[in-house]
Amino acid sequence: MRVARIVFLLWACFIARGAFYCAILPLWEGFDEYAHFGYVQYITTGRGWLVLPGAGNTREVERSMALVPMPWTLRSDAPPHDTQESYWRLPADERQSRERELMALPHSMAGQDAAGFVPIESQQPPLNYWLMAAFYPMLAGLSLPARVGALRLLNVLLASVAVPAVWITARRTFDAIEGSAGGSRRVATAVTAVLALMPEVFFDAARVANSGLSLFLYSLLAVLCLRILDGKRGAVLWAGGVLGLGLLSKAFFLAAVPVAAGAIVWAILKGRARVQSAMASLGLAAAISGWWYVRNLRVTGSLSGVLQDAALRHLPIAERLRHIPDVNWRAALDSTFLSHIWFGDWSFLQLRAWIYHVFALLAVVALAGLVVAWARHAAARGALSTLAAIYGFFCAGLAYHVLITYLANGISSTAGWYLCALAVPETVLAAAGLRALAPPRIRAYVVGGVALAFALLDLYGMLFVALPYYTGVIGHRPNGSLESFHWTALAHTGFGEVLRRLAVNKAAAVGPALIAAGGCAYLAATGTLAALGLTAEARGHRRRPSSRMRKFEVLVRDCFFRSAFPRDLAAPKLGRVGGYGA
Repeated sequence: MRVARIVFLLWACFIARGAFYCAILPLWEGFDEYAHFGYVQYITTGRGWLVLPGAGNTREVERSMALVPMPWTLRSDAPPHDTQESYWRLPADERQSRERELMALPHSMAGQDAAGFVPIESQQPPLNYWLMAAFYPMLAGLSLPARVGALRLLNVLLASVAVPAVWITARRTFDAIEGSAGGSRRVATAVTAVLALMPEVFFDAARVANSGLSLFLYSLLAVLCLRILDGKRGAVLWAGGVLGLGLLSKAFFLAAVPVAAGAIVWAILKGRARVQSAMASLGLAAAISGWWYVRNLRVTGSLSGVLQDAALRHLPIAERLRHIPDVNWRAALDSTFLSHIWFGDWSFLQLRAWIYHVFALLAVVALAGLVVAWARHAAARGALSTLAAIYGFFCAGLAYHVLITYLANGISSTAGWYLCALAVPETVLAAAGLRALAPPRIRAYVVGGVALAFALLDLYGMLFVALPYYTGVIGHRPNGSLESFHWTALAHTGFGEVLRRLAVNKAAAVGPALIAAGGCAYLAATGTLAALGLTAEARGHRRRPSSRMRKFEVLVRDCFFRSAFPRDLAAPKLGRVGGYGA
């Protein structure tokens, strides 16, 4: 019962933080959010269940983009859009007029094609859009910002499944490492707190897209792969179903195919699964998603359907691989890591360089420690190898995406927020590596220290970068760099005005009071998670006192009882106190 309460508290804190992200992020600020939302409208307006390449968005989305501030990276797009800087310099009357028009956009515009070309998401598998389309009719009478906010919250709820998944995965892994259920429960609490405090998970999940479902399914797949290793009944078939759903939600699930297949083959060789179950599992995955990849080959000429892959369909794989030395891999690694730790959505907000260097150092130490943990704990090698394989194959897929992006666009980079789908194996592996290298005296505080570091990272990024930028308190300099936040700027704008600006272009129910309440819940959830992470293992870490300390305790005890009670009463009854002899 106590375990259930702790997991529920961790889950509630995740939801509270995610809801705050949903409320404060500006409309269309999420990566490609308007294009993903357009896919949902494409389905719900009866234009079809699958979007063909080159399809355009709706008139409603197009008009909304002219009324609200758009991400900084779209400032030069045609037609030009207001950024956060230019929007908040507009007269208050014009901003209010725009907001009233946004809230009153006719619903009929959702069924009209945009006057110009506004792209719609067409390269992604359709499962998550079908799910949101099934939910969308319940929102039909709401304003556009309210519909977007509700779909954001739905994605956060899907992503929250990572909380029990990382708990289960950490328990399974650290049971083998710690050798005790009590120790693994404490470590699992700290690891779960780390995941629930990772800011990029929320930037990625709190938008209309398929990220929440991807985190949901990859987390389940990690749990099921470990259950396959343990020979759990039904795990093989369930893994096939989850893999098929994953392949129908995001193309990067192709990287999970060799891992799932390898786990199933291993289970067969060890006699923990039947060949019939394996065939049924792989057949189920193919039946759920195979048709989509056949369609990709027919429509785009590529298996994944990704734009860069489709653009290079006439270039053989061998020829692509020949260009590996031409890629700037250091720049690719830097951009991937930076956009995985903290990256402010489509305005590409960033923090100071030294902050990323601290987390890069932690990552290097964790990687080295993971090798030590694998060598030291034979009982945990199966779990560690499986989680590392899931993560490693995914990173190989990202490296391939860097390659084709370089060949198609001349840029050596990829999206680090894709790694948020791997938050469960990533946090468990990092915890195992850091604990393996930590001295015994501080081992119980290492994972909690990482949770605290992510809490401070999130608070700094949110309070000193994201919120000031989204409310016009700070902006970009002419050279493109972001201004630093100073308290004098906040004093000039006023705290009440900041709350009012955060509520602009949001659902009617999201006013300054609700933003303030959500901010308090966000701060409380962040503090609670940091405290749970710091104290979870420390409560079970009790060192045996030194010999000098034991002598001191005995001296204090004897002095107290001899002065408080007669010798004939104290001596026979209090021969042992605190577990130590006299």
